[in-house]
Amino acid sequence: MSKNVAAVIAIFIALIALIVGGVAVAVSLASGGVSYQTVEFDHNEIDPSQVTVLDTGVDGSTPGDERFFIIPAMAPDGGLMTGSLTVVAPQTPTAGQELRRSDLVFQFGAVEDQMVVGGVAVYEIADPTIGLGKVVTRPILGGSGKFKGATGWVETTHNEDGTWVHVFHYNLH
Repeated sequence: MSKNVAAVIAIFIALIALIVGGVAVAVSLASGGVSYQTVEFDHNEIDPSQVTVLDTGVDGSTPGDERFFIIPAMAPDGGLMTGSLTVVAPQTPTAGQELRRSDLVFQFGAVEDQMVVGGVAVYEIADPTIGLGKVVTRPILGGSGKFKGATGWVETTHNEDGTWVHVFHYNLH
């Protein structure tokens, strides 16, 4: 093999190595180089007696209508989901739907081990909860105890059997 062919092959291999390395760096930077931990919070079907509805007094869905609740976890070490959902935009994004703002606190076992969740989600106006089989993603706003400084997101699934699964994808800062 001539020296020129060997030099071209060496340069070609070096270029491929640079491209592969650059792609790896770009992927790492795009993902923030962050790996997320996960934890689940599961609870049974929500009984209407666990929810208090505060209506503004105007007929129909109106901004400010609220639902307050305390829901126990199914975990053996206990826990609670407490919070509220507030109507912020009736008939949005389409007729028959509304946006509800969430103020949720998930306590995992010990009272100091909490994650706070916010954000908005789309609900059917006629339904007190997201529909069966639906999934909602909301941001984690912070945490305390073993979740101190938590950020990330939670995916809430309303299972077909009426139970709920909240999967937290979080990172501690």
